[in-house]
Order: sequence, then structure tokens, then C-alpha cells
Amino acid sequence: MQPSRGVTAASGFPWAVRGRSLTATQPVRTVAAMSLDGLGPALLVGLLAVVMLWFAFGTQRNIRRGNEILTWLQGGLPQLGSRTTLRWLGSSAVELGIAEAAAPLRDAEVVVVLEPRDVGLLWAYGRARGRRDFVIVRANLRRAPRFGLQVVDPHGWTAPRDGPEDGWEPIAWPDGFPAHATMGADVAPAREAWAHLRKQSDGVWRLAIQPVVPHLEVHLRPPAPARVPAAWLIETIRGLAVRLAGDGSEG
Repeated sequence: MQPSRGVTAASGFPWAVRGRSLTATQPVRTVAAMSLDGLGPALLVGLLAVVMLWFAFGTQRNIRRGNEILTWLQGGLPQLGSRTTLRWLGSSAVELGIAEAAAPLRDAEVVVVLEPRDVGLLWAYGRARGRRDFVIVRANLRRAPRFGLQVVDPHGWTAPRDGPEDGWEPIAWPDGFPAHATMGADVAPAREAWAHLRKQSDGVWRLAIQPVVPHLEVHLRPPAPARVPAAWLIETIRGLAVRLAGDGSEG
């Protein structure tokens, strides 16, 4: 008796079963390969969309934040001078030039520096290292100071990485902030201004006085606009300039 065709196919040709198994798995491998090939471009497009959206929203946020600080500053800028020019430097900085500075100032400028919210990686890196929105006030006097003095917050974003130049000696400062001055420095006016500025701002990062330009430079974090008027803060800086110039006039 001869075996049936089904038995003959199963026992005489075992490779036929294996052939069917290999053939059955081939479409699965093809679909997986096609999925992986399309995944790379899809991820790239998605990443590009995220970057572009972050840039757009970050830029708009910086513009709104910059305008908030500029509106707040308007109450104090007239104490520095009668005319101000404004220039945006990209989306993360605004420069205010004081064209007709009030005595005892020869000229002055205010720079608003914002966090780089439009570039996500830079924003995250800077924020992790303590960067925040801050304001720089630079002023040159009609009569240059006769000494140098610098005090910094070592945790501030703008704290210098290098030590002071030769001829500068460490001096005692409230709350232990690192401070240096040249011989014969009149420290009292700077101490008083530093104490006032710390109360009027969200933190003072640097106060520098020197015989060369800029004669006076202050780095600080602006307070919430409703907490302290800008006029108080600017008056503190101008009052220090008056004492440094040896000019008691307030006009």
C-alpha cells in the first residue's frame, strides 16, 4: 500500500514545512524594515517643528518680558538724562543710550539682558548656572573717581572669573561678599549704595568703580515692577555718582 499524498509530502519532503515557515516570516521583516526607514525622517521633522515652535514662543516671551522691564524703567530714566535712544540687540538684549546725561554724568547707558528663551538648550544651560534677566547700568562722570572698587556676588551670572589686578586689596564687605579696592578708596558711599540696591532689586551681582571708563557699573536683577519703582533704584545709582564726583549738586 502506498502512503497518501499528504503523508508523502510531510515525511518525504520535510523542507517543504521549513520553506513555508520562512516564507511566512518574510513579510513581517519587510514591514519592520519599512517602518524603521520612515522613522528617521519623521523624528527629524518632529524635532525641527519643536525647535521652530520653541523659537517662536521664546522670542515672543522675551519681547513681552523686555517691554515689561522697559516700561518699569521709564519711571527712572529721566534722572539719568533728558533724552534716551532705544535699540534691540536681537531678541535677548535692549540697549538704552542716554544722549543728554544729567550732571554729574557725562554719559550713561542701560542694557537690559534677557535669558535666551528662544534657544532651548542655551536657556536651560544658562538657567542651570544661575542666569536670569538682569540690568546693567554704566555711567561715565564728568570728574573721574580717584580710586577703584569692585564687589561681586560670586553666584551671579556676571561675576568675573579672574581675580583683581595688581594694586587691589581685599576689603571687608557686608554679608561677606568678595570686595577689593585700591589704596585710599572711599568705601562708605559704595557700601551705602550696595545696601540700598540689594533692598530695591532682586539681587545685585556687581558694583564697580574705577578711574577709567566706565567709571561706574552696576549689574542687578530687576524687581517685580509693582514692588519697587525704578526711580528709587536709579536715584540710588545717581546718588552714588554724585558722591564719587565730589559734586553735591542734585541738579
